[in-house]
Amino acid sequence: MFPHDIELDGEIAYFDPETGTVDFESIMTRFQAKRADRIRQLAGTIPATYIVFDVLRYKGEDLRGLPLTQRKEILAGLAMPNAHFGVVPYVENEGEALFKQIELRGLEGVVAKRKDSVYETGRRSAAWQKIINWRYADVYLTGYKKAEFGWLAAVEDNAKMRPAGIIELGATPTHKKAFYGVVQPLITGEDRNFVYVEPRIRARVKMRGWTRAGMLRTPVFTEFIV
Repeated sequence: MFPHDIELDGEIAYFDPETGTVDFESIMTRFQAKRADRIRQLAGTIPATYIVFDVLRYKGEDLRGLPLTQRKEILAGLAMPNAHFGVVPYVENEGEALFKQIELRGLEGVVAKRKDSVYETGRRSAAWQKIINWRYADVYLTGYKKAEFGWLAAVEDNAKMRPAGIIELGATPTHKKAFYGVVQPLITGEDRNFVYVEPRIRARVKMRGWTRAGMLRTPVFTEFIV
């Protein structure tokens, strides 16, 4: 592949040929494939690309202690072995303008990095900040988990309630106390895992988008809608 020993930081992605955007559901289909024939089939229909963020080692040298800009220069000088490798682009000093374009195109977000930052292993660095292009939706709470925390969410679709996922993030102890303090009269039934309630309580969530099945991607509770 590469003519010298090398260690790269990146992730596997699939780009939708129609939109040019990353398709997370399709790449998860690749990850879940186990049989050799299925893997060969998906390699043709859902070709994966390794998106390179950083270079950590090269020609026997540990590069993690170098400033980001220097590592980027080294990375830019490397020839990728084939079309299934790509180097993520970066923009200097125009972060706000870049994020506006991210919003307009409905993309996931950006990672802002200090130009002099080193590569830190095993912990999050304050010099690197993920800035997510959150989308928002108003949902109805239609139930809750019996064991660990989780609220069932639904959206109105053709005058009916359509399940939209489970909210497991964002609710504070105060929010939880408020919900469980009023929900008992609304209970309509239960099963092994969930208690179901009338869709009377509304909430706003932030999320990373919708799945093709109409489910919320990584919903985070933000507030009740009164």
